[in-house]
Amino acid sequence: MQSPDTFHPPRKVAAARGWRWCVEAFHIVREQPLTWVLLTLVYLLIGFAVSLVPVLGRFAGALIGPLFGAGYVLAARKSQLGGELELADLFEGFRRAPGPLILVGVIYFALALASVLVVTVGGVAVGATGGLLGQQAADAGQHAATATGAVGVLLLVMAVVMFVVSLCYWFAPALVVLNGAAPWRAIRGSLAAGLANWRPLLVAALALGLLLIPALLPLGLGLLLWIPVAFVTAYTSWRDVFGQEEAPAAVEAPAQL
Repeated sequence: MQSPDTFHPPRKVAAARGWRWCVEAFHIVREQPLTWVLLTLVYLLIGFAVSLVPVLGRFAGALIGPLFGAGYVLAARKSQLGGELELADLFEGFRRAPGPLILVGVIYFALALASVLVVTVGGVAVGATGGLLGQQAADAGQHAATATGAVGVLLLVMAVVMFVVSLCYWFAPALVVLNGAAPWRAIRGSLAAGLANWRPLLVAALALGLLLIPALLPLGLGLLLWIPVAFVTAYTSWRDVFGQEEAPAAVEAPAQL
């Protein structure tokens, strides 16, 4: 681990590394699958309980999300270094840096909410413009085409904005607990690394999305392994972009899942 609140500038890696991050994460999870399943079951139960809280449930979930994200990252690092995982590892983020991690959740929630508001206001403006153009259109077909185009542009903008916002968060929990970064610096460092490596991150997101399909087929039981793989991918990507250590031979990824 580097000295507190310091980390090297992020490395820029090839797009294909996004797939390798997922494969390396799968290999780490495969080493102790039953323990990872246990961690995920407890995580899901806590998340479900928090979601039942009226009004504040969604906000509370956003606040504690980085705490559990950090727990998964630290558990992945421990496993990768040869340690035996235990249930307490899920809550390691609560022990190491609860305040900074909660603040990361607050910042991320605020950024996501602001983005949704901006896109919504923009959508209303586009809709009003489309309606005006539709009134001026020669026929209903042209009006429909205008409205469809406006909706398409709005969805595209929303997808791009939310992807950029997600870049602010992806590396942040790892930067807090593994690099000792302050919350806002972790957010900015994650964004910088994400913009430099948006191609492999997009590949990783698409790969995890495709892997989600078979995970959902057997009554959703595959999620008990898919979820830790997704969380551990945050660790394998951090190790590639920010980490300074060499990965042990035991973590070398196989050619295929």
